Amino acid sequence: MQAGILTAAAIGSVLFLSTAGALEVDPAMEAKRLEAGLARLCGVWEWTVHSHTLNHREAKSKIVLPSAEAAGVVGASPSEIRIYGDAVYFRWIYTGGYQEDSMLLTGNKRLEGTFRSSTGAVGAVNGKRLSSCEQTKAEASKPDPVETEGKP
Repeated sequence: MQAGILTAAAIGSVLFLSTAGALEVDPAMEAKRLEAGLARLCGVWEWTVHSHTLNHREAKSKIVLPSAEAAGVVGASPSEIRIYGDAVYFRWIYTGGYQEDSMLLTGNKRLEGTFRSSTGAVGAVNGKRLSSCEQTKAEASKPDPVETEGKP
C-alpha cells in the first residue's frame, strides 16, 4: 500500500461501529419537568403573529397558557405544548389545518420565535406576558363590588 492511500480493506479494519443506546426517560422526572415548564408559562399572553408569506401582515390576540382551565380564564390555548428548558414548542389545531410555533422563553416574560402552518405560511411569533396564573386567579376570585344605597 502506498503512503497516504487507503484501500477498502484498510478502511474496513479502521472503522469501529458503536451502538448508541436509546435514551431512557424516567416518566416521573418527565412529568416534573413538564409541570415546572407549564408553571413558568401559565398566564395570559399578548400574542403577535407576523406572516412573511402574507404580505407581512400582523395579527394580535390574547392567549391563555397552558390552557384556559389551568389559568382560570377564557381564551384561546394551544392543543399541544412541549417544553425543553427555555425552548418551547406549540401546536395549534384549527379547522382545516394547524400551526406550529418554535419559541424561546426569556425571563419568564417573553416568548420569541417562528411559526409555520399547514398552508405554507411562515413568519415570526412574539408573546408578552400580561399576567401570571396567580394574578389571573386572584383577579377572578375578587368579589364584585356591592353597591349599598345610603339612607338619607
